[in-house]
Formats: sequence, structure tokens, C-alpha cells
Amino acid sequence: MAHFLVEYLEIGSPEQRTALRGEHIAYRKGLGDHLPLAGPILDDTGRPAGSLVILEAADQNEATRIAAADPYVSAKVFELVSVRPYRIAALRPVAST
Repeated sequence: MAHFLVEYLEIGSPEQRTALRGEHIAYRKGLGDHLPLAGPILDDTGRPAGSLVILEAADQNEATRIAAADPYVSAKVFELVSVRPYRIAALRPVAST
């Protein structure tokens, strides 16, 4: 599988984001191995301004379908900005506790 960098821009209100957060998180958790990394892009005040995601998919079309199916996109909380091929060149191991 190939990796893809997905960028979203937050265009909805904080209230919309909060109301749909459960669906959004459930969708992302449901992606399983297709989702090695995801998290919010923060503005200067620490508030979410978008999201950056690394997806594993067979090809760019599949990655775009996965990215566009996020409930935040269909509800216009996020705008899908880009889906680009990505290569992980280095990864710091997770620290054991």
C-alpha cells in the first residue's frame, strides 16, 4: 500500500465540530490500518484550524474516496484541500512505558 498526505481546512463552526466529533472519531477509528497518523492543525491560539492525515491506500483514487467520506467533510466542517502521494522517510519509534 502507498501512503498519502491529506490536508483539510476547517470551514465550519466550533459548534458544528463539537456536534459531529463522535461521528468523525468513529469514522477515523474505523479506518484501522488505513490510518497510521492523524491530528489537528492548530492556529496561533491553539485552536483547530484544519487537520493533517497520513492514509494508507492502494492508490490516490482510494485515498481521495477515504478522505472525502469523513463526516466532517460531508457536513462542511472540513474542506478537503489536497490528497498527495507521501513517502515516510523516517519514523521515531514509540517510547515504551
